[in-house]
Amino acid sequence: MRVLGLRLLFLVGALTAMIFVAIVIFFRSLIRGARSFHPQGTICNAEVTALDDVVGPRLAGAAQVRLSGSSEDENSPNQTILGMAIKFSAQDLPTATFESFLHASEATKNTDVADYLANQFASVSPWRVQGLGVMWLRAIPDPAANTPKTGTRVERLDADIAAGRAKLTLEARVAPNADGALRSRLVEIRLTERLPVDDPSFKISMFRTGGGLVPTGFRNGVRAIVYPVSQFARHLRGH
Repeated sequence: MRVLGLRLLFLVGALTAMIFVAIVIFFRSLIRGARSFHPQGTICNAEVTALDDVVGPRLAGAAQVRLSGSSEDENSPNQTILGMAIKFSAQDLPTATFESFLHASEATKNTDVADYLANQFASVSPWRVQGLGVMWLRAIPDPAANTPKTGTRVERLDADIAAGRAKLTLEARVAPNADGALRSRLVEIRLTERLPVDDPSFKISMFRTGGGLVPTGFRNGVRAIVYPVSQFARHLRGH
């Protein structure tokens, strides 16, 4: 019943996005010639290593990770939510430094915008994880990255990559929030190099689910519509 309810919420979210949200996102992206949210970011190549025997092997291999601020220019010191979009070999997964829209304002204040790897990144909505069930996903930075650094957040990221400490552990938890009980550590994501430009062809799809992570719930239903709408609008602008 829980899975069915979350599937229905996904459909409700998609329908809501089509009726009320998509047109706003389309024109916002078209006018800006960029994403409506997270317009500027930093893309890194990554290597993913399995930590369990159930889910990890489906996600392991080469990956790309895009880190970005939700509403501010890259390296801006202004408070904002930070996002981390992960493209595994056959799976896309968007995460961010907040738990829900109800607490987004508090999360914005608590996000460390000076250092990407000083934050945890949550899936916000639940996902159906093949082999585990309905899970909330969370990417936890390596504690080794919690070291004094200077410069912009991109310069700090470069320092972490060079030192070999730009690593995150993707966990599956049975409930949202940082205190949700751990079910399994799935993979380690190691950032290996930062690309020199923010490639506009980097796109996330909620239907790229070859790793067995299937989006569910209301917010993921909204994402399933607004992501391609924004991408189409940027395409019309040649981005």
